[in-house]
Amino acid sequence: MPTSPWRTARSIPDLGRFMALWLEGRIPQWPGYGAEFGHEEHDDDVRRLVCPLAVVNRAGLVTTQSQPAGDGPGADGARWRQRAFVSGVVRARSTLLARLPVLEREGLVVVVGRPPRPVVLTDRDGRPTLVLDTRRPGRDQLAREWAGTGRRALRELRRGTAVHVVDPVWGRNDRLWPALALLA
Repeated sequence: MPTSPWRTARSIPDLGRFMALWLEGRIPQWPGYGAEFGHEEHDDDVRRLVCPLAVVNRAGLVTTQSQPAGDGPGADGARWRQRAFVSGVVRARSTLLARLPVLEREGLVVVVGRPPRPVVLTDRDGRPTLVLDTRRPGRDQLAREWAGTGRRALRELRRGTAVHVVDPVWGRNDRLWPALALLA
């Protein structure tokens, strides 16, 4: 059985490269996802995120969570609202951090490190269901999410800087995703 590329990762840039390949369907699994991405199973909104997320991963932001925006009735009949967002980790002294203000000029909210207060990302009939939390993931949580990753890369992730980019407008999908290209 061939060695997983994740195990060969030595740095955050290595992880970003592998994450981009996973998003593009060229690597079958990401340790934190636990299953194949299955591009054919996702709707067009999710498939449209692949290219901008791959670009930002190759630029040095290892994305760990993202969602497209939405606003409308869900399958359960309730009103679901989502803000477009992406979260990830960069090297502590990454030059990418200096380029983040360009996203703020695009009307996006950029949080480096832990958010000072929770930010609601998804709600159902006005009740939060997904929140950008103020807690930092623990050492054990990172080890579980990145199981099978090279030790040096995992160590760098633990020391890395969290970056969160949120479109403050519910349901708007045309601002965040093109703006990510400005980081490349």
